[in-house]
This record gives sequence, structure tokens and C-alpha cells, in this order.
Amino acid sequence: MYFEKLHPTIGAKVQGIDLSILSDDNISEINNLWLKYLILLFPNQDISDEDHIKFGRKFGQLEKHPSLSHRSSKNPEIYRVSNVSEEGKIIPSKNTSWQYLKQSWLWHTDSSFREIPSKGSILHGISTTRKGGSTYFANMYEAYNDLDENTKESINNLWVIHDHDYIINLSSELKSKQNKGSYEHLPPVKHPLVQVHPVTRKKSLFLSPHTMVNIDGFNKIEGRKLLDELIDHSVQSKYVYKHEWNDNDIIMWDNRCTMHSVEPFDNNTIKRIMHRVTLVGENKPIPVE
Repeated sequence: MYFEKLHPTIGAKVQGIDLSILSDDNISEINNLWLKYLILLFPNQDISDEDHIKFGRKFGQLEKHPSLSHRSSKNPEIYRVSNVSEEGKIIPSKNTSWQYLKQSWLWHTDSSFREIPSKGSILHGISTTRKGGSTYFANMYEAYNDLDENTKESINNLWVIHDHDYIINLSSELKSKQNKGSYEHLPPVKHPLVQVHPVTRKKSLFLSPHTMVNIDGFNKIEGRKLLDELIDHSVQSKYVYKHEWNDNDIIMWDNRCTMHSVEPFDNNTIKRIMHRVTLVGENKPIPVE
């Protein structure tokens, strides 16, 4: 197994390994690289959903996504990030399941709407495209580190309200529908705007634009202004790696210190099939003391 950096501040490509056949030493080395580089790319991994799940469980328990229509019918731990049905047909743009999934084009952090957000995610590119459909990953450690000291001091103890329903309300198409889809009930939660990683103990911005309703205690205009400023700061190119997918790429990222988004593509003509497993978080986000 060997690796090379993908970007000056985030990501490494790991080669010379088959994710369906791993020793304990391999798992330990992958975990160390993951903590250091935040996202890991494993190219040429033609593995089954079952092996994908098996690999994910090496790093923790797996979530079932709250959107029932996006769970695999065979393996509910698989979240189908796909504009293609299980029958192989492109899902029409007017379909509720696509309109929900389209919200992943916004910057976000997986499962930020849970009381205990996700630890990490592992995404398998099964049928990919180079006509859009890339994924962007932002290093939220560096985004925080580069803030001036006055800004850090002013935001270190702020809390943000996250709500799964906010994803739906951001979509003009979904918001206007009577049937908005079938989801697990998830009440709003509050998370620190700046969190401390439970393993590395580094501080990072905890932003998830598609679930953040507002900053607790702020009026809507002031809270939105500050959040938008921090988002704009965090997605500068110096913090962001753009991944152009090849079939059978697998990317593993740490949700406790990254944010990501999907580049738009023509979902009416291009098939993009991605399967994800999501690692259950082990603790609530840790605020700055």
C-alpha cells in the first residue's frame, strides 16, 4: 500500500490495496491516513455493496439514511446517491426522490441534522461522469485556522440550529408539493459552530449549509449574514479539493472536519450511480471550552 497527496491541504490517493481483502494492519494504516489527510481516494475498487458495507464496518457502525426512498432495497445501509432507479431508469426531474437528492449539490456535512452527526462517509462511484458530477471537499480545520483571532473569539461559543426539514424547505419544488417524500422524523438539533475533533483535538468550523436554520440567539438576518460569510471563506480553492470521478473510485471522508458538495450535471440524460455507507457518530460535537 502506498499513497500520494491530492491537494496541498486535503486528501490522499491510496493505491496497491484491495478494500475487499484487508488485514488489521491495513485498517490501522488507513485510519491513520484518514485522520491525517481527511479524505482518502481508493481508485480501481470494483467491489460489491456487501464488501462496501463490510469495509465500512471496520471503522464503526453504519447509519440508515432518513430518506426511505434512497435506501437500497437489498442493503438498507447503502444510501443510493443516484439519479437512476434500481431498475436502471433515469429518475425524472419532477420526481420527489430526485428533487431531494439534488440538494446534495449544496455544500453540506452528512447527517448534521442528527443529535450525534456522522463520523464519516464512504462513497463508491459505480457509474460516473466527467460532464459535471465532480465532488468538492473542503478542509474545515484550515478554514478555521486562517480566521483572525477576533473572529475566532467571537464565534468559538456560538451554537447553530440544524434541521433535516430545512433541506426540503430550501427546494422550491419540494416545498410546494403536498407529498414531500417519506423520511424518519428528526427534530431540530443544536451544534457548536466551532467543534473539537474527538481524536485529533483540532478545532474546525462545523458548517452544513443545507441544514443550518440559524445561529442560536441571533436574529435571522444577522445570523444568516455571519453563516454565509463563513461558508464563503471556507470554500476558497486553497481549502478545497475537486474530485473528478472514475468508475470504481471509492472516497472516504471525515465528516468531523470536512464539508462537501456535488457539481451539477445533466440529470435528465447522464446516469450517475453512487452508493454510500455512513459511519454512525460516536459522540455529540465537542464545543470549544
